[in-house]
Amino acid sequence: MTHEPPFAHDGQWHVTRHADVRAVLAGPGFAVPEPPGGPTSGPASGPASGHAGGRAPGMGWLRGSVSRFSNDEEHKRRRSRVVAALAGLNAALLRREAFDLATAELAAAGPTVDVMALLARRVPVGVLAVHLGVATENREKAVAAVAGIAAAYHPRPAGADDGPDEHPSGLPGDHPGGDPADEAVGVLAGLLRDPAPDHLAAVAGLLVQACDATAGLIGNALSLVTHLPYDLITRWPAEAVLTETLRYDPPVRLTRRVARADAVVGGVVIPAGAVVVLDLAAAGRDPDVFPDPHRFDPGRRLLTGAGHLGFGSGLRPCPGDTIALALAAGVLEATRDHTAADPGVVYEPSPNLRVPVQLWLKAPNVSQTLCNNGLTDSLDHV
Repeated sequence: MTHEPPFAHDGQWHVTRHADVRAVLAGPGFAVPEPPGGPTSGPASGPASGHAGGRAPGMGWLRGSVSRFSNDEEHKRRRSRVVAALAGLNAALLRREAFDLATAELAAAGPTVDVMALLARRVPVGVLAVHLGVATENREKAVAAVAGIAAAYHPRPAGADDGPDEHPSGLPGDHPGGDPADEAVGVLAGLLRDPAPDHLAAVAGLLVQACDATAGLIGNALSLVTHLPYDLITRWPAEAVLTETLRYDPPVRLTRRVARADAVVGGVVIPAGAVVVLDLAAAGRDPDVFPDPHRFDPGRRLLTGAGHLGFGSGLRPCPGDTIALALAAGVLEATRDHTAADPGVVYEPSPNLRVPVQLWLKAPNVSQTLCNNGLTDSLDHV
């Protein structure tokens, strides 16, 4: 990781310092790249299944309709739909339900489990989907549909073979009609009982975040704490572990902006039209902001204005940060007594997301609960 003024490389500008990343995120002179074909403008009405001439909406429509890939007044309008969908949710209740569901899944599983497949990619999405309108008996159908949507959600930059917004599946950004991802959008619309398109876009965007970013947060946190001594694990509340993970090993490593006009960032002029890659992972290790930045320490105090950037910052902070932490904390609490069954962790092949493909944990027993194979209490370079 480097921490230097913004620099150009391979046709893009890279920003790594914490203050510079925050400046871009707060700057109205930078826009989010829009999906192929541009965003769908203006409010939509009518049932989702009636969109686009009676056909169920697909991935192209969804990417053009979510707040994630829009700007300015259109973004504000779409974001307000997301905020409205979140307004009735109780974070404490979601945390408890995530804990209960994860605990039940672990009890029914064998002594060794892949926590990514069993919990991280299922529990947050399933719990959230039910609270956003999916019938409880259709929870697993919603989980499967959201997984299909997430695999094709992020559009790739035009002409890019390995751009920062490529999804870990490696699938291209555009999908022709009949693609499984298009079908998954239609399935989710049906499970939500064909809501208005605006509401479908808001809910789908929230569930995709629970499938990717929240799952990655759970996986990355568990890959760290399950290698530590038991007394250290129990010393910290789940929320502290997750907050430090968002700084130390965030699931979203990079995000992109486009300069609308020439802009000065960190003393460097970034030209109009430039694609700007914001390195959130590097910013979280900035030694000018975080003392001993390469040490994983949930006990550190993340000062207001100088904290992690895992939920964004500036003009577009994540509106669901409290909900995401609650869901992840419930799963983390349920696995607190588990230890790593395999020291190796393989991650999805994405430059943008850091999400374990698998993460094997073993259930506790008397000899394992208080012993971690001689590990010391040093957290350096975990």
